[in-house]
Amino acid sequence: MSLTGSDAKALKWKTRKARQAVCEALCAHMAAGYSIDSFPGADRRTIRYYAEQFPEDFPPEKLEEAARRGLLEWEKIGKDGARGELAKFNASAWTFNMKNRAGWRDRSEVEAWGILGGPDEAQKLEKFKPRSSEEIALGVMALLTAKDTRKDGDGPRNAD
Repeated sequence: MSLTGSDAKALKWKTRKARQAVCEALCAHMAAGYSIDSFPGADRRTIRYYAEQFPEDFPPEKLEEAARRGLLEWEKIGKDGARGELAKFNASAWTFNMKNRAGWRDRSEVEAWGILGGPDEAQKLEKFKPRSSEEIALGVMALLTAKDTRKDGDGPRNAD
């Protein structure tokens, strides 16, 4: 992409060579396990702008590979820590980090059972899945607004 006038003057990295050097530094930073937000050369918004405007200098596949390699670094730490190979490994801190960094979450028992029991078992267990507050509230409202007598006529107001 070729920019002219004031746009070109506003660029932080004006040449292709400079942009490619920043991309290399960013990829090394991320592959080492650091986030884009901690990159000392620029903030996330600037990096995104350059990646969108100069995809030939900031190839998406190269950035994605660096992010995967960074995640691999963190997973290696967890694996080594779980084996007892890291002195003073803090599994709780590592788990919290992975939940924030990689979007990890705890599985519910139903999800875990579904993996072990197959799709048929998961469907059967779905009815036992914990309900949201909204679903519970709707159920309570339905109970409160229902008539006091049961369909079989055996309700509290039926004194036969």
